[in-house]
Amino acid sequence: MVKDFILNDLILNGVIASGERLPTEAELCERYDISRITVRAALRSLRDAGYIDVRQGLGSTVLPRANTLATGLDQLSSLEVLAAVDGGQLSSVDVEIEEVALTADEAAKLSLTAGERALVVRRVKILRGARVAYIVDYIPEGVLDFDQVRNEFAGSVLDVLLDHTELEVEYADANLTAIGAGEQLAGLLHVSAGTPVLGLEEVTLTRSGRAVNLSKCWMLPTFFDFRLRRRRGNS
Repeated sequence: MVKDFILNDLILNGVIASGERLPTEAELCERYDISRITVRAALRSLRDAGYIDVRQGLGSTVLPRANTLATGLDQLSSLEVLAAVDGGQLSSVDVEIEEVALTADEAAKLSLTAGERALVVRRVKILRGARVAYIVDYIPEGVLDFDQVRNEFAGSVLDVLLDHTELEVEYADANLTAIGAGEQLAGLLHVSAGTPVLGLEEVTLTRSGRAVNLSKCWMLPTFFDFRLRRRRGNS
């Protein structure tokens, strides 16, 4: 994608420093041998992701980048992919993988019956040496062979599911809430109890509407920047 070329060639590697302007639309068209419409779409995407500020008549200015991961809430992608786009890398510690019987609440969210089996994957995510998130995924029996998930898991359950195109994973229904970290979560993230965290719970579904994963993620807001574009409604 042109967005990625601009991001990697000019922004993430520091060729264009914070506060400096990107090449003009005409120069980008010539550089990448593409149309102005394509360039403008790429610049809009970079603006929406928080990398640049676009002002009519002034061009596109590279914005300062904090030690955070930025994303739109409409994107179905793993934290690993998000970190890679942002020039970082997430790793996992305290990984636990086991088979469990689903509780009534867990089963209901997956449209299953309490007691049905699932593979649970728990881990703490590390970004630039800091503990930034704790994630728990529940993959119901019958979605993929549990041993296959164990063998293919490299930090992200979502990436495993997306790699299996035969599953036709299409979307996720998600809820984002702000809570105070309890003692157990605070211990896992190495913060004080009561520290604010963002809780993201989502059910991943296939094209046919089958639930293939229940994911619970608790993130320290210092390291995450979720963005939502609000559009003007019809009057």
